[in-house]
Amino acid sequence: VEVDPAEARREPTKPIGRVMDEATARSLAAELGWSIRETDGGWRRVVPSPQPRRIVEAPQIRRLVDEGTIVIAAGGGGTPVYRDARLGLEGVDAVIDKDRAAAVLGTNLGASALLILTNVDGVYRGFGTPAQESLRFLSVGDAETLIASGELGSGSMGPKVEAAVSFVKDGGDVAIIARLDQGLEAVQGTAGTAIRA
Repeated sequence: VEVDPAEARREPTKPIGRVMDEATARSLAAELGWSIRETDGGWRRVVPSPQPRRIVEAPQIRRLVDEGTIVIAAGGGGTPVYRDARLGLEGVDAVIDKDRAAAVLGTNLGASALLILTNVDGVYRGFGTPAQESLRFLSVGDAETLIASGELGSGSMGPKVEAAVSFVKDGGDVAIIARLDQGLEAVQGTAGTAIRA
């Protein structure tokens, strides 16, 4: 997954790897030059999470899809790389958000729909509160308002809705966020949250 190398050098924010005690984390940070942060349950390494720009193998994936093959691609967000004028593709010490990578892949392939499956049945306003409200349909504008409000969270539903909005703004007809076991119903329009222009 190609990224902007300058963006890949930004402030590390995404926890990766195992949870460690503080002494181990600080020792590894000193030895390996890691950035670390305290998280739930201990300390973890953190790395930048640049926006995906392009799926390098999109033409090959397109050919396989056109031939009727079921393709699994950009797993875990994909391997972040940038294009160096002299060396070609070079790896970046970062992690890509899987939902954002899926949106870019869908756009690269000219897909009309993006289905993001997760552990909740859709997008909610006031999630986890007594006044929570299931949102079955959102316009891009309404979704952007929810994102800007900070209500969706930066590490949970927020990136999913951002990916959905990006996909629709880049030409997709619909992006649907639904619970894993409701994929078919979501595509049929009876489950999940559908985001359209």
